[in-house]
Formats: sequence, structure tokens, C-alpha cells
Amino acid sequence: MNAGTTNGILLLGRLLLACCFLPSAIARLTNISGFAAALTVKGIPYGDIVATAIAVAEIVAPLALILGLAPRLSATALIASLVVTTGALHRFWEYGGLNRQMEEALFLANSGVLSGLLFYLLLGPGAWSWHGWWGGMDARKPAKKKRQSRPRTAKPKPKPASARPVEDEDEFANAA
Repeated sequence: MNAGTTNGILLLGRLLLACCFLPSAIARLTNISGFAAALTVKGIPYGDIVATAIAVAEIVAPLALILGLAPRLSATALIASLVVTTGALHRFWEYGGLNRQMEEALFLANSGVLSGLLFYLLLGPGAWSWHGWWGGMDARKPAKKKRQSRPRTAKPKPKPASARPVEDEDEFANAA
């Protein structure tokens, strides 16, 4: 696959992940007190503070996701908010009947979004992003290879004159 296709797929993935968060984030933002009450009822301490933090993260982080800005920070914020909301609000094992099926479907859908965020965290935003343009990740230029240094071997040191074997003087005299 060429770099343009890969970067296009990464951009599409970022847009789709952002679309998973923005509608519910806007709904939570319009009724932040109801969201805080739901978290408090489910046993989350400081529900109002947690609800505000999640609402802010779910508005700001998807916008950063769309732009490809601060990829690790935005993915981590979304993963944290997703784990808290899924774990607190979609406990399908506590329900029965149709409610259980609905909550299980939401739990599994959120697990799929979580897997997409983990892939994003691993792969990054690609070259068609703010991070790519700012960091110089241009799809047209291949990355420069780092020059590998060869391990240096010690050069043999010359032996001092005193360590050389002394030839017999008679041998030189016989040669003459």
C-alpha cells in the first residue's frame, strides 16, 4: 500500500473515532448535572467533578483527534473517559432481559471504540495531520536512515623494545 492510501485511511479512522464521541459529548454537556447524578448513583465518587472532566475530555479530545493534534494525550484522555463511562454506566451483568441485551451491546460497542483508540495510540495520526505536518512527517519524503556505527575493535599495540626476544649474537656473526 502506498503512503497516500495509508494516510487517507488513518485520516478516515480519526474522523470516524471522533464521530463516536462528539454526539454523546454534546448531549452530556447540555445535561451535565444529569450525567453527574448518573455517575454518582453508580458509585463513582465526586460525580460532578468526574462528569465535568469527562465532558470536557469528550469535547476537546475528538477535536484534537480530527486535527491529529497531541495524539497520545487525546487518545489517553478518550480511553480514560471511555473506561470510566463504560464501566460505570453499562454494567450489563447487573440487568436481565432486554435491558441486559441493550447494555451488553453498548458495552461491546464501546469496547470496539476502545480498540480503535488503542490502534490510534499505537500507530499515530499519520502524515495528514497537524502532528505530521508540524513534526515533518511528509509522505513524499522517506525518513532518513540513521547511520549505524560499527563496533570499534582495539588496535594491537606495538610491543616495547625490552619485550622483544633478543637474538643470539653468534647467529649474526655466522651470517656475515
